[in-house]
Amino acid sequence: MTNNNFISYLQNKYQRDFFYFDEYMDECLYSEFGFFNTTKVRSNKDGDFLTSPEVSEYFGFFIANFINENSIKKNILEIGAGTGSLASQVEKFSNKKPIVIEKSKTAFQFLKNNEFNVYKSIESVPNQEIDLIYMNEVLDNIPCAVALNVNNEWFEKIIRLEEDSLTYDLLPIREINLAWITNNNINPIEGIEIEIQRNSTEYLKNLISKFKPKYFIIFDYGYEFYERENKPYKSLIRTYKDHHLSGETILQPTSTDITYDVNFSSVESFLKIEDYTVKLTSQKEFIYQNGFEELYKEIQADFQKADGMHKLTLKTHLVGLEAINNNRGLGGFKVAVAKKL
Repeated sequence: MTNNNFISYLQNKYQRDFFYFDEYMDECLYSEFGFFNTTKVRSNKDGDFLTSPEVSEYFGFFIANFINENSIKKNILEIGAGTGSLASQVEKFSNKKPIVIEKSKTAFQFLKNNEFNVYKSIESVPNQEIDLIYMNEVLDNIPCAVALNVNNEWFEKIIRLEEDSLTYDLLPIREINLAWITNNNINPIEGIEIEIQRNSTEYLKNLISKFKPKYFIIFDYGYEFYERENKPYKSLIRTYKDHHLSGETILQPTSTDITYDVNFSSVESFLKIEDYTVKLTSQKEFIYQNGFEELYKEIQADFQKADGMHKLTLKTHLVGLEAINNNRGLGGFKVAVAKKL
């Protein structure tokens, strides 16, 4: 259902009858009407989706092990802290309290009320040395543009306003987005939309400019570009509400999470340009490299000896660990681990 107040807001702000997809996505998620700025924190059981730290209270254990193994001594920064569950886990297992950035007004207030060291933006964080920046399911919510190649010519997907309804249309691609496609060596695939993730690149660039971190750890659902042709979808953009896939973005503006698969080839390429070594792996591989097997066996051994409520608690821990390790689910997420040269 079209939100008439939201449509009026878009008309007044842009003073035109169309919006590029990244503009529309940004307003749908982060404007005063936006999905992340109303009513509740979205990333929990009472919200609209769960991420790995909500599924397992040990997800931060593996990041903490990475911190300890790499002798990270200075500040650590989490982007997109949500409920603060991951920051709390990292602090518990590493004894280092992360600084956190959270753009959502609702989540920001929740974190502030719970005494997290939270800031709303990169710019608002005081200048300080950061050794590690980590983020979990953040890049997929940074607004992307959308391109489609028709008869060997690139066009850009727009949302056009017609009376009181929204429809899709195409316009010639903006030069800055065509440059992103060219720089990332993206060849057209017939009938396939390309999510232009230039805003994600710019966000990472701003993080590096401000904090000059030694390490990045980036978790998200995504792909390397050579895999794109084999994905059976015209578009990788989708929506979520109440823990389920939802409908078309233009039919329910501001009422769903809009997200997409992250192009980790683009992430890798950019970080290499910024003089980082980059290893792309899966979440399953990352947590195995940082102590999964030993932790799982330890809890499993305790489970065999336990009884009563303690046994049920340990069973919940095991189920959570299995979920974040499952290749067909969260364990199949991509991870970029980057180290400054």
